[in-house]
Amino acid sequence: MENLLQDLLAWIAQHPHFSNLLIFVFALLESLLLIGLLVPGAFLLFGMGALIATGTLQPIPTMAWSAVGAMVGDTISFLIGSHYHQRLRVLWPLKRYPALVNRGVDFFCRHGGKSVFMARFVGPVRPIVPAIAGMMDMNLGRFLLVDIVASVLWAPTFILPGMAFGASLGLAAEVAGRLVVLLIVLVGITWLSFALIRGVWRVLQPHASTAVESALSWSRKHPLIRPLAGSLLDPDHPEARGLAILLGLLFLAFWALLLITRQTLHGRFMGDLDNYLFHFLQNLRTPGADQVMVFVSLFGKQVLLAAMSLAGSLWLLWNGYRKAAIHWMVAYVSTVIMTYALKYSTKVERPMEIHDGFSFPSAHVSTSLAVFGFLALLVARELPIKRRWLPYTVAGILVVAIAFSRVYLGVHWFSDVLGGASVGLLWVTLLGIAYDRHPAPALPLKRLLAVTLAVLFMTGAWQMEFRYRQDLADYAPRTEMQTVTLADWRDGYWRELPVYRIDIEGVNTQPLNFQWAGTLPHLQEILGNQGWEPAAKFGVLGAMNWLAPHPDSASLPILYQVHDGQHQKLLRVRKGDGTDRMTVLRLWPANLETTDHATSIWIGTVSYLYVDQSLPMISYLRTAPDFDSPLEVLRGALEERTPVKLVKRDVVVPAGLEWHGEVLLGWEISAGSGNERHQ
Repeated sequence: MENLLQDLLAWIAQHPHFSNLLIFVFALLESLLLIGLLVPGAFLLFGMGALIATGTLQPIPTMAWSAVGAMVGDTISFLIGSHYHQRLRVLWPLKRYPALVNRGVDFFCRHGGKSVFMARFVGPVRPIVPAIAGMMDMNLGRFLLVDIVASVLWAPTFILPGMAFGASLGLAAEVAGRLVVLLIVLVGITWLSFALIRGVWRVLQPHASTAVESALSWSRKHPLIRPLAGSLLDPDHPEARGLAILLGLLFLAFWALLLITRQTLHGRFMGDLDNYLFHFLQNLRTPGADQVMVFVSLFGKQVLLAAMSLAGSLWLLWNGYRKAAIHWMVAYVSTVIMTYALKYSTKVERPMEIHDGFSFPSAHVSTSLAVFGFLALLVARELPIKRRWLPYTVAGILVVAIAFSRVYLGVHWFSDVLGGASVGLLWVTLLGIAYDRHPAPALPLKRLLAVTLAVLFMTGAWQMEFRYRQDLADYAPRTEMQTVTLADWRDGYWRELPVYRIDIEGVNTQPLNFQWAGTLPHLQEILGNQGWEPAAKFGVLGAMNWLAPHPDSASLPILYQVHDGQHQKLLRVRKGDGTDRMTVLRLWPANLETTDHATSIWIGTVSYLYVDQSLPMISYLRTAPDFDSPLEVLRGALEERTPVKLVKRDVVVPAGLEWHGEVLLGWEISAGSGNERHQ
């Protein structure tokens, strides 16, 4: 996926005319009658903005072609409406969606000519209003005047936020290209979750009552099914016995499905997809993202979920809402029982052995869906029908975030979170139908949310204080320490260490041109005497200099970089060489020790940083492609004060990189043999 993204960006950069044509076509289709409902125009414009910020697209042509495409699409829709007039209502496929046409007519009648301008910024009516304007005999000249202004403003309205996002990607790429890919994946998953939940709600909600009544009528004709269906759907039928039977049947169905599937596939359920996603996400891990994902994962811990459901249920019970309290507590407790029964009966091993317990299904996902999902149901029941999708969307995105964090951290396979989501969703759906179909008093929504959110905040704060650091350590990637003699390292083992900073696979833009055997304090002392200083700590005031029109390189913060999932352990900067650039040295642990002197070996890069102002409205320090010149600067600082050896790798250097394969080895005098110098 990483290489596919790089290839796509390279193709767009090499074929600007084709990219402009695609922009025009997408904007046109997004504006066409009905077709525009299927094309995510706002999302595409946002993506174009991100590509502008990375330098792949040019801002003015992109906005111009987007505006022209929108105008052409709107004009075609207008002409279709002018030609068919009221016959538009009976044409296929509009005759199948009379509510959509009526909504457009109402919008046009309510706002008049202004509706053409307003609809350009409102997704649901954007592809229909121009045709309605033509159908209602709006003057073509007036339509074009309003539409041209709207289209010209529409393109930057959605592209500029994408440019801001793209600028953040540029900053993220300087830290780790993995962050760029991860951010794109997260934005895509969030958008897809939002669209899916809202789309499913829109499809199911109008037909839910009819479907329930049909199911109840059908069940009454079948004596074996009638008690179970009645416990869910019949307001006059008791719930407890039928729900208990359904819970048992649900458990047996999942247990049988898992065992049969594993037996058929001779291995773990969804094995190939599980392995691919596991390794893909492990290759995207960075320390910053780890911190975020561990924080998100806290929301699925049993301590927090138990405290939240127990406190909410007790508060409901105390205030006389017995039915809601019992259903919520049953949703959580029964999901816990079913989840752990499945875990210990199927005994699926976790992706990494460092974590205890069994893997399938994910308790974080199933129980968080039970707690947050049933709370969303309680909240939605008290809202107007048009707004009921909101609590389901919030709960759904939170559960999706928890599920993603579990796969990212390597604690679960994808099939585990899919199984957990299925268990939780099916059981909460059954309980929710039963609760909604049986009489229950209205709940005090604001007070209920205040109580549950207060418990959520307090429990989360307690876990952040006492568990967060331990969880970070528990979920950290494990590395195996290797050993070698100092002589063997100098004589050739240095070649076994990585050639480039490990970031996105196949993207080799930063060679690791320095290796050090010794302690970091000793190296810091040597460099400090030669004018190498610690980098200023990253802060809000320093970050504000990113917005300065012509910043000095010394005023901009130096971003931490990631190598193989680790932040640098040493960062030293040398300024004042008469140019607007600085020399920076970064070191990471090589997970290698010498056996004869118990010395750690470090690997790093020495490079130039310069002020990059290619992004709109933002300037930041970026690594220059020249790695030979800064290596000579470092060599001059070390060679009279500690043993060094200049060696050369036999590698093919990527185009655009100024590096001849040279690597500088350095070691402490106490770790080596005397004061030898090697050139």
